[in-house]
Amino acid sequence: MTAIACACGAVCLEATAPSMMTVICHCTSCRTAGQAFDARSPVAPIVDVAGGTPVVLWRKDRVRCVRGSERLVAHRLTPDAPSRRMVASCCETPMFGDFTRGFWVSIYRGRVADAPPPSMRVMTSEAPEGAAFPDDGLPRFAGRPGRFLVKLLTTWAATGFRNPGLAGVPD
Repeated sequence: MTAIACACGAVCLEATAPSMMTVICHCTSCRTAGQAFDARSPVAPIVDVAGGTPVVLWRKDRVRCVRGSERLVAHRLTPDAPSRRMVASCCETPMFGDFTRGFWVSIYRGRVADAPPPSMRVMTSEAPEGAAFPDDGLPRFAGRPGRFLVKLLTTWAATGFRNPGLAGVPD
């Protein structure tokens, strides 16, 4: 089991299986939401120096909220956006991004105990103009590379092409 918790510990999720992958996403949506959280959250920044958001991806059916679900508040960039970011209202800790039409959840890496290191930077074509990428040895992809998409597709196939909800998390 992997523990996932907010800064004060009032909200706790657990993952019951290994993650799919860990990446740093540079898409405009992740960066915009992350910057908004960084402006108001007392916890460590979400967005890194190159404008990327480190996340650990899990199948939704492998993650559940074990404590504090009533404290999770959805943040959407627009009212009809299919992605929501959940924040623990007790301590303003950003917890995860949820593409509601998908089978996976993107947990902010800083929330995950013993988080695996990122394996790549994706969507770098959307990085801010002049972004200085750190010399971290991670491969950079302008979009979502084939191995990323293959991993998503094979994992989705393993679910029977279902899009489960997150157990214990309000819709």
